[in-house]
Amino acid sequence: MDDLAFVVLMVVLIGVAIIVSKYIDRIDHQRIREHVEHSGGKVLKITTQYLGGWRASRDRAYLVTYRTQHGKTITASCRTSMFRGVYWITDRPPGFNLRESQPEPITCLECGANIPARQTHCSKCGWNYQATEKINSQ
Repeated sequence: MDDLAFVVLMVVLIGVAIIVSKYIDRIDHQRIREHVEHSGGKVLKITTQYLGGWRASRDRAYLVTYRTQHGKTITASCRTSMFRGVYWITDRPPGFNLRESQPEPITCLECGANIPARQTHCSKCGWNYQATEKINSQ
């Protein structure tokens, strides 16, 4: 009877593990879909990469094919977890391409003046957003 109880327990545990895995996979797909759609894209396909995150990370890996807001179809790898959100292996947000994006003016953090696109310094006060000196941490 002890052997039968052990076998039943193992079958139940394996069943629970499969159900939890499918549920987490579904939540991940929804998280990825929302992340892409927030950037104006549309997800076409999400494929789980079961061996994609087995070495240094507990995050789950996915291969995502999506269409950008500019109509370009991209396939990229991303990882996700409950606490870290979605992050892309290519270090680019979905649909971001330097050739497709247009530079935009920014507001000077020092004086509030408008800094034209492709300029790094404020013409009014001289502030720039590029680090010019090393900050010492204590």
